Amino acid sequence: MRAKTYVEDLMYGRTSSLLLGPVLSVLSVLYGAATGVRTALYRWGILKSHTLPCTVISIGNLTLGGTGKTPMVIAVAGFLAEKGRRPAVVSRGYGRNNESQTLVVSDGRTILTSTREGGDEPVLVGSRLANVPVVVGARRYEAARLALQRVKPDTVVLDDGFQHLELKRNMDIVLVDAGDPFGNEKLFPAGILREEVDSLKRAQAVVITRSDASRDIEALKKRIRSSTGARVFTSVQRPVDLVDIRAGGIQPLTTLRGATVIAFSGIARPASFLATLGSLGAVIAEACAYPDHYEYRKFDLAEVYKKAADHRASMIVTTEKDAVRLRELKPDGIRALRIELAVIERVEWEAFLLGSL
Repeated sequence: MRAKTYVEDLMYGRTSSLLLGPVLSVLSVLYGAATGVRTALYRWGILKSHTLPCTVISIGNLTLGGTGKTPMVIAVAGFLAEKGRRPAVVSRGYGRNNESQTLVVSDGRTILTSTREGGDEPVLVGSRLANVPVVVGARRYEAARLALQRVKPDTVVLDDGFQHLELKRNMDIVLVDAGDPFGNEKLFPAGILREEVDSLKRAQAVVITRSDASRDIEALKKRIRSSTGARVFTSVQRPVDLVDIRAGGIQPLTTLRGATVIAFSGIARPASFLATLGSLGAVIAEACAYPDHYEYRKFDLAEVYKKAADHRASMIVTTEKDAVRLRELKPDGIRALRIELAVIERVEWEAFLLGSL
């Protein structure tokens, strides 16, 4: 765990190393060469991209870690359903036990898999969206074909699809986190970039997420526009309420004001979760950060409960993504903070989405 954290600190530019830094830089050059060749092979038609008989909207990013893709997938698919479309979400289902399997996670009515089988984010999407099926598969083209066979959507919303060039799309929406847009601007593993920033030229829209975390949003917009002619939008993640993971009861956000809280999460960027709790008035007695997509066990919960007792905490709070992984353990007294993504330029954004259909 410590070694992993140290490497992540190097990638995010939080520390440096005279020994390991040059090694990561060499690997970064090799990684960049490999991704560049792969992209060129698709552009030249040597590797084939497949077309679906429906609209495909991809939501992705340039960096490792969380930029708000899951809230955006929920927002876009939910909006399309409200407008009378029949969307289905297609995802890889990262972190599940067998990523090679292609599965229907939700048929739009019922969640059909566990998080271990279907992945935590697809199960969360299926739980939040009524009447929107969710299908997972490492090969998104095959997963989309299964969706067409089983649930017959007219629109596929492709989760984390910007680098998945095997499947052609009508629109690429790329998310950029305002709090840490491009890390140290180095490719993996020397940095957090999956592709060079200039790859944004493939996008039709760039949405800056957590725009309220930027010190200079106009400078970030200018940086983005230097690489792409895509439309640029801004968004924020808004907390909605607290939900009891086991009992399902809802509490207002005002419950957090002045409350002594034990916070825990297994997400890519736990600092944003803690910042949100703090902004709502929570007094965080202790925070526990687990690896992204962490599969919780009973002794993990026992540890959290002990911390709550030691600090005489009045609440234990986690994220909604963590909540779907915890449901099978049926934990008592743990609440999940639910959030939603809202595009600030709402009218223009909705017109832009509808114009792609």
